[in-house]
Amino acid sequence: MKKTIHLILSVLFSISIVGCGTTAKFIYPADGKNLTQFNDGPAYQKKVAVVPFEDMRTDKNQSGTMFFYLVPLMPFGWINYDRPDAARMFMTIAEFEFNSSEDLAKAAALSLRKSGLFQDAFFTYGGDKEKANYLLEAELLSSHYKGTLYSYGVSFLCPYLWFFGLPAGSSYNELTMSMKMTDLSTGRPIWEKKYDVNRKTIQGYYYNWGDDVRAYPGLMQEIMNDAVKDMNREFQRKQIK
Repeated sequence: MKKTIHLILSVLFSISIVGCGTTAKFIYPADGKNLTQFNDGPAYQKKVAVVPFEDMRTDKNQSGTMFFYLVPLMPFGWINYDRPDAARMFMTIAEFEFNSSEDLAKAAALSLRKSGLFQDAFFTYGGDKEKANYLLEAELLSSHYKGTLYSYGVSFLCPYLWFFGLPAGSSYNELTMSMKMTDLSTGRPIWEKKYDVNRKTIQGYYYNWGDDVRAYPGLMQEIMNDAVKDMNREFQRKQIK
């Protein structure tokens, strides 16, 4: 029996460290039923072009500190990624498939289109801008990821504790961006706002396993739900039609 438990723990530990080759993807929206929508048709007979976001993130990815969990009495190991899309080791996955500049811009276009606030909204690399009245641009300032592996000070024996239900670790996801909408007929900004949102997920063998980066689509949806509401308020205040 003791050998069986050791074998199970060894397998679970191996899976946890290498992520079992699992690749997570950025899928938007996180919850289509909770997209902000205006039910009375397009409030503004305008078309919006959304171009790829400018990537302003730093390029520091630090993973070697994860193995501090092996030091006796050290309660955890950790990793910090400024660019999680360029990383190859997380808490419970191996890779994050995420084209930040395009995926976030396409998500913004989808939210604007589904909101019913405008006649249409579409993603473009720039060649179709002349088909739109407004242009939405953004700077991605941060998509920071922090993963923490809980070893509880018992070094490589920590899987025993995870097996009995204690948290194996946590993942912290952050999105910071600055967004601006410009009237293409005048070249003047008509709306702009900065967002900084984050979420922490506690993970264990029996809960939230594989959810290292799952919060990113939800954070983007949170941003865009607020953005369409704020655009509407700002347009009403400025009496834009």
